[in-house]
Amino acid sequence: MTWPADTTSAHRALLYQDEPGFRAVVGAFIREGLARGEQILAAVPAGPLAWIRAELGADHTAVEFADSAGIYRRQGEATRVLVHWLRRHASDGQRARIVAEQALAGRAPAEITDYLRMEAAANVVYAGFPVSILCPYNDAELPGDVLAGVCRTHPELIQGDRVRPSESFGDPRSLIRDLSPVVGPPPGGASIGFGRGEDLVSVRHFLREQIQAAGVDGEAAHLLLAGAGEIITNALVHGGAPRRLWVYTEGAALVCHVHDGGPGIADPLATYLAPDRHATQGHGLWLARQACDALEVAADGTGTHVRLLTRLPHPGGQQPAL
Repeated sequence: MTWPADTTSAHRALLYQDEPGFRAVVGAFIREGLARGEQILAAVPAGPLAWIRAELGADHTAVEFADSAGIYRRQGEATRVLVHWLRRHASDGQRARIVAEQALAGRAPAEITDYLRMEAAANVVYAGFPVSILCPYNDAELPGDVLAGVCRTHPELIQGDRVRPSESFGDPRSLIRDLSPVVGPPPGGASIGFGRGEDLVSVRHFLREQIQAAGVDGEAAHLLLAGAGEIITNALVHGGAPRRLWVYTEGAALVCHVHDGGPGIADPLATYLAPDRHATQGHGLWLARQACDALEVAADGTGTHVRLLTRLPHPGGQQPAL
């Protein structure tokens, strides 16, 4: 197939069913970019990564590869990694191409919904870069509601050798709100209230004890403590009374749930846009997103709810999906 000569940012989803379908479209996408002298990154699972190398042959050496299992280890990290790559490779008029896919079939519903919110945000996050992004999805493996979400978050879809506009594509901010329902804490969940700066010591002590009691340790515990701390501070500085932190398990995840009575976060993209490095505020939500396995921000008549979900350790040493 022949690709349009993109002059601005482009974000397309490839719906494929097998290796030949993947190779035909992704191979054409990469070869077109190489012919135009563009920088190319392929961040895909190990299987599709091998397909690309086989399809390109000797040309694969001109492509930068990354195993998406690492980039999407914590989904929030992916945005930071890709923005950093684009700042290095897509500037001064130099265009770039990215093939980005993660193994969603192994993710749980909370993680998949979080990723769809990220895909909606991608239409704004990467709009300032001269980049064409191709997101492959194996529609033979994914349920219909996930594929419907893919169509809502990508302006254009590719099936076979045809590129077409997505009829269900919607405004990114509205989509993020739609995909962010309020989930209340369970009755009787461990919690602590806070309302003044002096309360932070006791809140952090409570949080540390709950994380340890759940068996989360090492890097995951350190990140969760730091990420939840950012949200707690945000609630204290920018939110309203009453303020409360709950910590509880939900399926295979430990949830840190911060609620305050304020009106909520005005821009639903706030957790996805990298703050200006010289800014003195606005870093909390960005850092919290990268400190857990899924981040949910929602609001209702009672105020703002922010939930950080981190996978509980598995007895066999492997991390289960949420």
